[in-house]
Amino acid sequence: MPIKPVTFKTKLLLITILPLIAVSALIGSATYFQARHLIEAETIAVKQRILANKRQEIRHYISLAMTSIERIYDREPGGRDAAQEQVKNILHNMTFGEDGYYFVYQLDGTNIVHPKLGHLVGEKWWDLQDPEGDYVIRNLIKAAKAGGGFHEYVWHKPSSGLVEKKLGYAILLEKWGWMLGTGLYIDDIAKEVNAIRADFAASIRQTVIVIFVITLVAIAVAGSLIAGVRFSEQRFADSKLKELTNRVFEVQEQERKRVSTDLHDGISQLLVSVRYGVEMIHSEASTDRKLQSYATKCLRILDDAIAEVRRISRDLRPSVLDDMGLASALVSLGNEFQTQSGVTVNVSAERAHNRLSDAAKTALYRVVQECLTNVARHSGAREVQITLSVGARTLSLMVEDDGIGLPTPVPSRGGLGFRNMRERVETYGGTVLIAKAPSGGASIRVVMPLEKAKPLQEAA
Repeated sequence: MPIKPVTFKTKLLLITILPLIAVSALIGSATYFQARHLIEAETIAVKQRILANKRQEIRHYISLAMTSIERIYDREPGGRDAAQEQVKNILHNMTFGEDGYYFVYQLDGTNIVHPKLGHLVGEKWWDLQDPEGDYVIRNLIKAAKAGGGFHEYVWHKPSSGLVEKKLGYAILLEKWGWMLGTGLYIDDIAKEVNAIRADFAASIRQTVIVIFVITLVAIAVAGSLIAGVRFSEQRFADSKLKELTNRVFEVQEQERKRVSTDLHDGISQLLVSVRYGVEMIHSEASTDRKLQSYATKCLRILDDAIAEVRRISRDLRPSVLDDMGLASALVSLGNEFQTQSGVTVNVSAERAHNRLSDAAKTALYRVVQECLTNVARHSGAREVQITLSVGARTLSLMVEDDGIGLPTPVPSRGGLGFRNMRERVETYGGTVLIAKAPSGGASIRVVMPLEKAKPLQEAA
């Protein structure tokens, strides 16, 4: 039986599809292995960041304990025995969080303070080992003698009744021969790392599925084209790219909002609570100028820390954008930039009410943020004008400065910052124009279409 010759249509189909399948397989494999590598790198970085934060937090708790007992330890009112009993009572009653407490051991391993495990008090635990064989007490005492240090071990967790990983920190009260320590349980780190791994694994699976689906769609398109059906691949790719870009920005804003909320509602509130305690110490130490001076110094440090946390939270996601709208957020942004940089910022902003989506408002806010960042880094400007005007169908945003201006000729696309602006704005049907301002500086103009007014009016 004679072999039928391969038709040109079949050859064209094979030439089109086989490289596509091969490239897709290579991309899928490369994506998978690169993503796995990224998972490992990211989880290690997350673990290191969390451990660093916990180390800093533990140091603060030790500092707080020392501030509470320092006067008694230094002066020993009523004699050493009375002073030691007073310090024991103070440390026994000082707790933080659900599982936070302080413990004290003599240098021979005898426990003298432990508010959670009372049966340890009065007994010698020099040879105590945790389930992993670590000599917990002797290693903590060793770290304390070395000038204070951290030690990781496994210990009973009061809230769960289980043994969990704990990061301890010990210092030496040399005059009394005591080791004072505290610590934080770090089992939550493993949970967070596992959650990140799970999220990344899900993303990898989705990416592989997307690659597979795209491959099938591309094969179908190629077959359709060969059959005579015209299809614009470029338009399809641009559409998908815009959707992906929009999704990236949405996820970025969601994550910024989450981190901002966590900072404001979590760490900031903890710092404020600590500040109340230090204020109480300050007021109670009215007869002790040295202690009052220490308390005043602690208050200044806490105020700086609270202000820094609030600044970071505000930069990540300004609450005024959600609460008061775009116009008020731009005024607030201009005032803050003027305070930080010394550059005069004039803001004239009209309200768009409910004719812009929340995502579009966020995009415009980020555009202004990027413009001000460029002004601070490159322009050398002394004054910036921000104008937000609302027309019948479009909104116009103008940012002008009187700095050194743009290079000649003016770049049509700009750098990475300008590309990010364009991608954000074009997602919502807008355009970005880059030009020289009449003052000689740079001028960035954004024009964005407005939605039809809705019955319920919301401030923009």
